[in-house]
Amino acid sequence: MNDRVFSDSVQYQVVLSNLEKNNGQLKCTLCGRILTSKSECHFDHILAYAKGGKSTFENCQILCIDCNLSKSDKQMHDFILEEKAKRFMFGETIDDPPCSMSQQLSNSDEKMTKEIFDMAVGEFIKKHGSIKRVDFTRDKNGLPSVIYITKYYGTMTQLKSAFGLKTDVVWNRENIWERLVEYSKINPEFRQVDLTKENELPSLPCILSYYPEYKNFTDIKLALGLDLNYELWTKEKVIAACKKYLASHSKITLKDLRKENGLPTSKVIYKYFGTMQRFQEEIGSEISKRQKFISKEEIMASTKNIIGKNGRVFESRNEFLEVFPYSLSVIIDRYGSFDSFICDADITILNAKKAKYTKQEVDDLILVYLKNGNPIPATAKELSALKLPSSSTIMRFYDTWKEPFELFSKMIDITKTGDVNK
Repeated sequence: MNDRVFSDSVQYQVVLSNLEKNNGQLKCTLCGRILTSKSECHFDHILAYAKGGKSTFENCQILCIDCNLSKSDKQMHDFILEEKAKRFMFGETIDDPPCSMSQQLSNSDEKMTKEIFDMAVGEFIKKHGSIKRVDFTRDKNGLPSVIYITKYYGTMTQLKSAFGLKTDVVWNRENIWERLVEYSKINPEFRQVDLTKENELPSLPCILSYYPEYKNFTDIKLALGLDLNYELWTKEKVIAACKKYLASHSKITLKDLRKENGLPTSKVIYKYFGTMQRFQEEIGSEISKRQKFISKEEIMASTKNIIGKNGRVFESRNEFLEVFPYSLSVIIDRYGSFDSFICDADITILNAKKAKYTKQEVDDLILVYLKNGNPIPATAKELSALKLPSSSTIMRFYDTWKEPFELFSKMIDITKTGDVNK
């Protein structure tokens, strides 16, 4: 799921709140313009997503199209200033005349024109070789709002064509099947993850929209005459496999539902049985404790017992759950979150992962790490062990996970030596 997008429930609550504040009228939060349809407005992050703003009710506001575009222009202008700040920190002079794009954007009253838009897109393509729709939604790229694509070009395909780039295939029922057959002949181990633009294949939703007679990728593989390479689970096969497993085990839990055990996945179980408890009852398995109601008192009693044996400090959440008699879902059902639970239980988790970082927090952690004399990590896999943000978190704000390490290393070297040419 894309956590940048406000959910329908959040949007509904924001609309309801706006109507209540404005006596039954829906108004733009910034200019007060009355809005009469969803197409006239945008749900906007008050604190930008790229700066750590969450897609929550508290961080959402309704803006008219003009105000949203103006805000996007300001963010683009801020991006240009950030790039200039980087040049300064690298020891470069910045008293040179600004580039034509930043000069035009410096006037905050000026609206985004097609000329400015084209200049920004052209500079991005020159640097990266191509451009995708998603590039317009990542604040770090400094591109105008995605809305301008529709305003000036209609579609992304038309924009790419105007800039001489290879355009996406316009799929239809005929060319979809031709391409699937062609690809499956070359790649008999055809998998769903292969359905990408890089492989010149349509997405699964695209295929299913043109072929409603198929319900999933398995149906498509069967129609293509390909081997499935895995067990096609029927309810009868599920029961037979599970009873065979029970011959040497007292029960089957969610943790047991793995291919290595000769068992189907939990998705298959829920498909045929609805709940884990109904499944366990039908196959004659012992019912898991977590299926019964477990009170906070029972949870805390078990926790005190664990603390008495292991202490209050655990290396990770998983280490605690290994000795905890109930599942994580039981904790979340009773406390809302694992963090609330450990707060009530006065437990310390040393390697608790932070759910959301702002750009400032990412930069600060990397700077402290480098200033302590540590080298740039060789691979992204090392980040977690070094207690640094993950590569995916860093790449919310940078093109590559190594970019901030290289950027700040150079800044630190310049500070130490005073050599701007280093």
